[in-house]
Amino acid sequence: MITVREIDPSDDAAYGSWYDAFRAGLSEGRPAALLETREALACSLRHPGPQKTRIPVGAFEGDRLIGALLFAYPLLDNLDSVEVEIAVPPAERRRGAGTMLWRWATARAAELGRTIFQAELGVPTSDQPWPGSIFAAGLGFTIGNVEDHLVVPLPYDADRLERLRSEVGEPNGYRLTSWVGPCPEQHLPAYADLRTAMDLDVPSGEMTRDPAPWTVERLRASEQRLAKNYLAMVTMAHTLDGAPAGYTLMYLMNADPEHALQDDTLVLRDHRGHNLGAHLKLANLDQLAKRRTTQRLLHTWTAHSNVAMRTVNARFGFEVVEQHHELERATPKLRPAARAVVLDRDDRILLMRFSFDDRPDVWAAPGGGVEPGESLLQALTRELAEEIGLTPPVDPPHVWHQEVVAAGHARGYDGVINDYFLIRVDSHTPVGSMSAAELLAENVHGHRWWTLDELTAYDGPDVFSPRALPVYLADLLASGPPASPHLIGL
Repeated sequence: MITVREIDPSDDAAYGSWYDAFRAGLSEGRPAALLETREALACSLRHPGPQKTRIPVGAFEGDRLIGALLFAYPLLDNLDSVEVEIAVPPAERRRGAGTMLWRWATARAAELGRTIFQAELGVPTSDQPWPGSIFAAGLGFTIGNVEDHLVVPLPYDADRLERLRSEVGEPNGYRLTSWVGPCPEQHLPAYADLRTAMDLDVPSGEMTRDPAPWTVERLRASEQRLAKNYLAMVTMAHTLDGAPAGYTLMYLMNADPEHALQDDTLVLRDHRGHNLGAHLKLANLDQLAKRRTTQRLLHTWTAHSNVAMRTVNARFGFEVVEQHHELERATPKLRPAARAVVLDRDDRILLMRFSFDDRPDVWAAPGGGVEPGESLLQALTRELAEEIGLTPPVDPPHVWHQEVVAAGHARGYDGVINDYFLIRVDSHTPVGSMSAAELLAENVHGHRWWTLDELTAYDGPDVFSPRALPVYLADLLASGPPASPHLIGL
């Protein structure tokens, strides 16, 4: 049976196993893949900042980790979105680990009230179908933006460097300022404004973006966090009267002796057409030459639609090694709920009767909605204590997963997600902490133990939830808990 749970990033052994699976799944078949190092990612996860929450999640078969998910959600902007990276090592694929991790992600996103899923995918430049692309398309993701991932060898070609200097000449009308590490105090406001302009200017295709502005405080906090794992090298361009005109940013990674990263390059629109982007890059290459040790490749990414920067990168000798796809999937807003398939020694199932004024009564499994900050099992424990006075085991089998997009299931939502867990009892008298009046306020009008034969033979006016409950229960009784939850209908 495959189970999914969060990983404690402070547990070195657990985090190490998770990172190994994460890296193995993302790097397979990508010789030019540039991934966050074990040390840098551990530092980020163990010391979360104010801009984003990131959660490592593992898929397990018994005690063996067979898949990894990095789940993230922004805290300052894009508050409707979550980011997902699912990685399954090649030897563990086609067994359901990726699907289970995706279901965990959809449930957590629903708990957060977020409906936009975003992902990134490195795709080698070949004509062969890429497994990650096939998996993402099967989940309903579409490509919103495509970038080229480019590299140039290091140390940088001295002859090309001199040729470029000769071609671009002097930066007439501008002066350049370079620094390493934190931004000098006098340049902070201008640099923060340029970072904001970069976020607004960078091509994002059809991706949903709502960037928050960079303030001086946010910039300083970001620099302090990054300094733990990266050395930043920046060159900024000013007009002769001091107005900012552009910047470029490069990183050396403390724990990665092989690679350097060319990040942002921006020239404000009023200052384009003066070779300023080339001047900025040349100045920062000088900084790189002074501080480079063993790095052998400089990486950068450029959107297909950014013709000007693609031209600049070609002049500097960058060559495409793979494509970088930005993916997005919008989903309805669904209310997450945890429910229990409670079976007694005679294989009878306990169902609650829900009564409404405008539709037939419904017989459904006990349980209910997940409150903010709760996990599925925390919600299940609370709901069962309230409704029937039953404490579930620590890790009950997760047997069914149901997604229903339809009005009328949960006020303020487009539908529901129900996750069902199997609980076996010898006998049980359903008496919870909620009073009869409180249960009536929740539309609960009693309960009943049903045999499979009674479910199958029932032809009265009430309905079951799910509608095919007799079929699903018969399969569960015959086959036992599935290795991963079965996807069931309304």
